[in-house]
Amino acid sequence: MLTKKLTIPLQRIEHPLFKAKGLTLDSLRIDKTDPLISGNKWFKLKYNFIEAKQQKHHTLVSFGGAYSNHLHALAGAAKAENLNVIGIIRGEAHSPLNPTLSDVTALGMKLYYIDRKTYRNKHLTEELEKIRQMIIKDDPFSMGQQAGKFYLVPEGGTNQLAVQGASEIAAFIPDQTDFVCLPCGTGGTFAGMLYGLMQKKATSSLTLLGFPAMKGGQFLEAVIKDLLSQQVQADNTLNNIPNNTTNNNTIAWQLLYDWSFGGFAKMNKDLALFIQDFELNYPLELDPIYTAKMMYAIVSLAEMDFFPQGSRIIAVHTGGLQGRRGMIERIQTHF
Repeated sequence: MLTKKLTIPLQRIEHPLFKAKGLTLDSLRIDKTDPLISGNKWFKLKYNFIEAKQQKHHTLVSFGGAYSNHLHALAGAAKAENLNVIGIIRGEAHSPLNPTLSDVTALGMKLYYIDRKTYRNKHLTEELEKIRQMIIKDDPFSMGQQAGKFYLVPEGGTNQLAVQGASEIAAFIPDQTDFVCLPCGTGGTFAGMLYGLMQKKATSSLTLLGFPAMKGGQFLEAVIKDLLSQQVQADNTLNNIPNNTTNNNTIAWQLLYDWSFGGFAKMNKDLALFIQDFELNYPLELDPIYTAKMMYAIVSLAEMDFFPQGSRIIAVHTGGLQGRRGMIERIQTHF
């Protein structure tokens, strides 16, 4: 399933501002990869599933919040690949389940809830062991001694294998592109896109712009550099680790922090009105957590003449539309 050949459309956004400024804006619709395994999650999970199968694992475990796009895609992929899957959820259980958790349980995901303090420390060896013992004790898939043997996928799916997968998105970026715009969560997709554009030998005039969805996302620069370094080391065809400069082997890149709207999954009236107006005028749904913030930022940058006249801009739609269901009421409260 995750290895099928993809056809990803480009959608022209005929925004009058861009026409007036002499700019071209297209959306790369990677949200169209699959109804369940949507957007960047398809690419981030691809090689993790290959690795899990090579290691002969039958169960995958990962982490997320109650509206996690990652867990939603993971459950869909596990169902398609006939693997068991467990989701460790941040916070307390609630009944009835929200639409996201209802979906993942219907797909066969077993849910466990842990308090927020434990969740913050889930990377620690002792906390991971507690989680493993919890799963062994419950034995949700009746695997006996094998209940504690599982393949662990990081929160958000970001690891070196995810970077490898996300690098394949670059193949769908047209030649003669000046700016590629990408929303950022954990930094894995951005690092992968950057690496993929390097491999593709994109033109030296191309710049990759990232828009962190959380407040205080400056830490992502170090994360991206580290992920990229790991990927470069894993592939000896490249020897230089890129930074914010452009040379023969690198792509210029920049993270822009002014459009988090107060933090991850935060919403204000300006963003709510923007989503409503944009979707009335263009046949493109926006995910309020990621793509809406990015698109708002792109329009704002065009108003400020950030993009030189004649620039071709590609905005990557990374999916996450299932998460809209948890935000619709919040959007409507601003009207």
